[in-house]
Amino acid sequence: MKIGIYSLLILSLFCGKSSFASDTFSTIKCGSEISKKLIGGHVKNEKIVNIEARHKNLGLKNLGMDDISEGLLAGYWMICGDKYILLEDKKLLKIHDVIQVPDDPTRLVEFTGQCTVHDKEKSELIFAILNKEDGVATLSAHSAWIVDEKKKVFKKTSTDGMRCENFTSAPPP
Repeated sequence: MKIGIYSLLILSLFCGKSSFASDTFSTIKCGSEISKKLIGGHVKNEKIVNIEARHKNLGLKNLGMDDISEGLLAGYWMICGDKYILLEDKKLLKIHDVIQVPDDPTRLVEFTGQCTVHDKEKSELIFAILNKEDGVATLSAHSAWIVDEKKKVFKKTSTDGMRCENFTSAPPP
């Protein structure tokens, strides 16, 4: 009888830990290598406010999502005071890759879309951090990534000659 009770206690302990660990944000601690901890994890399919509330200690804040392709999403999150873009599988909500993006709104602007390189239009979707300038139609890129849809990863790309539309200079609607 005692063996059965101990077995049940141990089993419930392991089951409880595995269900708790299935929330990828539970594995993160501020000051750790957050990007590496997120890759391979899953974002639970539940209300964002519940996820954020459960992880107040991380200052977790969902900043939105972009549809990248039939199977991929880009999820934008603030974690421990830093911004991250998570490349997620739409069906499984598995995180395939993560990039941390600098957050300096006085000098830099985030951008997602098509850009030109040496005045030639690029067909790939580009995630870029642009150098902020007033009064110009396009901005130079500080850093940039494209998505390799087959491998489901962000690939750092050269910013040499890259210019992207300056949405900050457009007049408000």
